Amino acid sequence: MEQRRYPGHNHWFYESQASPRTRQAAPLVPAAADIEDRFLLGLRQEKSAPEALLTAFQPALLSARDLSRLLFPDLLTTDLTHTLTLYDRLSTALTVAQVAGVQRLCNHYAARLNPLPGPDSSRESNNRLTQITQYARQLAMQPSLITPAALAALDEVGLSASDIVTLNQTVGFVCYQARVVAGLQALMGQPVRWLPGGAAAPDAGGDLFAAPQSWRPALKPVELRYASAEQLSAITFCQA
Repeated sequence: MEQRRYPGHNHWFYESQASPRTRQAAPLVPAAADIEDRFLLGLRQEKSAPEALLTAFQPALLSARDLSRLLFPDLLTTDLTHTLTLYDRLSTALTVAQVAGVQRLCNHYAARLNPLPGPDSSRESNNRLTQITQYARQLAMQPSLITPAALAALDEVGLSASDIVTLNQTVGFVCYQARVVAGLQALMGQPVRWLPGGAAAPDAGGDLFAAPQSWRPALKPVELRYASAEQLSAITFCQA
């Protein structure tokens, strides 16, 4: 969730820990919400941008830009099997951006999150958002902590299998975006990380890579009778 510094307090507060306010605090950089390219976040328009490199990777950058629009649209309608709201997605994105420590990402997702109505103040809603935030932070910072118990905790607060897949896709996308943005900023001679009080994520232990492990799905596969046309096409494509 978004971290803000309120006058008179020399501490960072999570949104849910702050005292009630008569009006919503403005994001750090309001204009960051209106950037057309929501993947590179305006880096390509800067004079020092490595245009030759960006041109060479144009197909990948266009795909990433399109994916950002799918994951974080301007409007989002939920249903019984897809319950993650736009607030949930942008809050997750901001959490991952804070873990990565890339200020440009934090500014963008904080500015987009700011005007959205948050969940109600019920205990169930608070528990749900807490679990989503905790899962996103662990997956971005220490993915080895993601166990079947972590997935079960999401299920217990009402997330469907589709929600969990989307949540993982959101975390993975913003982690990828953070690396691309940080790499470009480094090439352009700009500061890469700047977050007050932020600590870099610890490196994974080498023992985790010592022996290859077979992958097993932690979620049940899509039942063919409930699969959409796009899912059936994807399943057919992946058979080989």
